[in-house]
Amino acid sequence: MSNYPFESELAHLEQIIPFLMTAPPLGLPYWRRRILALSPPEGRLPASSVKRIGRLMDVFEEIERKASPDTAPRATTTTR
Repeated sequence: MSNYPFESELAHLEQIIPFLMTAPPLGLPYWRRRILALSPPEGRLPASSVKRIGRLMDVFEEIERKASPDTAPRATTTTR
């Protein structure tokens, strides 16, 4: 099985982060679902990919905090 679709999706999400900080196209819930969709069950990804997803979630959570400073951080289900 090729990792190309996964790597392509992960790279795209990493590239879109700067745009999410100013005016998130398609809304923040859409992008959260895209990031979480990359998180398969434990142990199915190389450690480097898990770290990349973790970094994306950290940045995304920061974007959400800045967008909604009055709300508490949301719980996530990522593997880091």
